[in-house]
Amino acid sequence: MRTPKGRIAVLVVAIIVVFALNFPVYWMLVQSITGESMFSERPSLLPRDPSLKAFRRICEAKPIGQWFINTLIVAVGTVALSMPLAAGAAFSLSRYKTRLNSITGLAILGTQMLSASLLAIPIYVLFRRTGLHDKLGGLIVANTAFTLPMSIWVLKGFFDGIPKELDQAAMIDGCTVGQMIYRVIMPLVLPGMVAVSIFAFILAWDEFFFARTLVSSQANWVLSVGLSSFREEFTIEWSDMMAAAVLFTIPPIVLFMFIQKHLVSGLTGGAVKG
Repeated sequence: MRTPKGRIAVLVVAIIVVFALNFPVYWMLVQSITGESMFSERPSLLPRDPSLKAFRRICEAKPIGQWFINTLIVAVGTVALSMPLAAGAAFSLSRYKTRLNSITGLAILGTQMLSASLLAIPIYVLFRRTGLHDKLGGLIVANTAFTLPMSIWVLKGFFDGIPKELDQAAMIDGCTVGQMIYRVIMPLVLPGMVAVSIFAFILAWDEFFFARTLVSSQANWVLSVGLSSFREEFTIEWSDMMAAAVLFTIPPIVLFMFIQKHLVSGLTGGAVKG
């Protein structure tokens, strides 16, 4: 593949793959700025008579701004709550190799295999009794419980890659356990923390099942639930739904643009150290 023909072939394949992966996003954008249905007999790949009427219409008809704020609160709250818990649990599993910790680690990983539909009813009953039902705080707790297992195991790989001699050296220099974790360990696992934070943010941002089950009032809806409201009993306003979907995808895309380097370094770092 080092010959010119080989490089051209790789480039062509890469272009086709990128186009295929991004076509749904492009099609969503085209449908959001045109009034025609995506199921018309001869859909156009290029937007005809583009306008922003669908965006203006959904902003007037639906509380998009409130749903956006609710989604941001839930996603950021999930990251803020899950990261300290995941970091503490991962550090404990990595540094204290006991039989109890091994069983606990397997049990945490096993919870990831449970379907959300199995957990929804117990969580719903628990939240009804504790007053967390129909609250954004409850949704943050539910999303945190769902993202914690994978976050813990990914971070454990980063902690395993840090030599224990660094811990001992810091303790000999007079650091307490807290100072050793804060000053020595945390800076080294920062790329992993960034990668896992993005993972938790995206999961919480896209999550629909818990949001639909645990939140009932429209004022507390998140965007994923709000998107489903564009489906009427007999019709679907595709342009409005696609316009809302475009607004829904902008924050994750912007987030990736700003922290792409940290995400790549974090994922590759975990692959090497794990």
